[in-house]
Amino acid sequence: MTLALDGIRVIDLCRSYPPAYASMFLADFGADVIKVDPPGFTSPIPVPGGPEAQAAWYSLDRNKKSLLLNMRDPEGLDIFYRLVESADVLLENSKPGTMERLKIGYDILAGINPRLIYCSVSGYGQDGPYALIPGHDSNYLSISGVLSMIGEKGGPPIAPGNLVADLAGSGMFSLSAILLALLARGKTGKGQFIDVSYTDTAFSLAGFETALYFLTGMEPRRGETLRTGSEPFCATYETKDGKWFNIACIEPKLWINLCRALDREDLISHQWTFDQEIKSKVFTELREIFKTKTRDEWWDWAKDKEIAAAPVLELNEAFEDPQIQHRKMLLELDHPALGKIKQAGFPIKMSETPASFSRFGPTPGQDSDAILIDLGFSSDQINKLREQGIV
Repeated sequence: MTLALDGIRVIDLCRSYPPAYASMFLADFGADVIKVDPPGFTSPIPVPGGPEAQAAWYSLDRNKKSLLLNMRDPEGLDIFYRLVESADVLLENSKPGTMERLKIGYDILAGINPRLIYCSVSGYGQDGPYALIPGHDSNYLSISGVLSMIGEKGGPPIAPGNLVADLAGSGMFSLSAILLALLARGKTGKGQFIDVSYTDTAFSLAGFETALYFLTGMEPRRGETLRTGSEPFCATYETKDGKWFNIACIEPKLWINLCRALDREDLISHQWTFDQEIKSKVFTELREIFKTKTRDEWWDWAKDKEIAAAPVLELNEAFEDPQIQHRKMLLELDHPALGKIKQAGFPIKMSETPASFSRFGPTPGQDSDAILIDLGFSSDQINKLREQGIV
């Protein structure tokens, strides 16, 4: 089967996370992704069972190869340069300036391979007053204004896991940038440097709220905007069993359908209202209504009503959901030593060049010999490199 990225070689220096999410997609669609880590590298999320189990369960490393290489040693650096000669893409997420100190910055590697696409991912970007300040997902959400919009009215901001700046931001924007650069290289024949910032991407993801702010001048405060629960027709309600049910009847026809299905046509005219007393009354009415059935009863009731609604599932429940399973978003894979392994599936469906699972994530250094042989090293040379601690 032909894969979309067959023949593309990627060097992954992300230490398995978070822009490794981007290189996972590259690998899923056929790219030859080689993780290059220093000797002694271990999985960022240790799990029981040792390196093999860690590699099998960690989906962000699936379909990749692993080379352990000491690039601080001149001979190790030379090996890396040889690998760069055959590479199309390099993806890294070190602190700005680190790659230059290691003599593997863009200018040096572009001199070795002018077709190389070099993608650097960092918290605040490669330049600017915050470039060298360390941080994590929630810090970048804070600076970009995103965190201020998440949470209940009057309550503290609530960080949404690592879903925004880490995975959606650094992961998906890096993937998009790399694919754009590959398209550009097809026209120009040249590689280029890509600078992706977690903060920039989080700021961009807030584009809908940003546009409304520029248009109206109203700050999108927690609990005071459509998406954060300011309106009864777009909110989450507690159910009889203490679980939650979400409605998002934003279009008038959806709200009308909901009110009629609930036998509450008297609420139809109150969808959009600036009268806070009326709005509070509608909230109260709906809260009482949704407490009359369990979450799953409401979901069974809602499916054929032409309304926008859904049960709030726990993650373990989502794995069992028939739509998730039908779309093959849960993979059950046979591991030769560990039995059935579950991983999240492929969210991008393509009719002619679909994603494919070919191998579990590698244990550290699992492919070192094969990669070095591909670069022209003999078995004796590889043994000597291993004795010297270079690989």
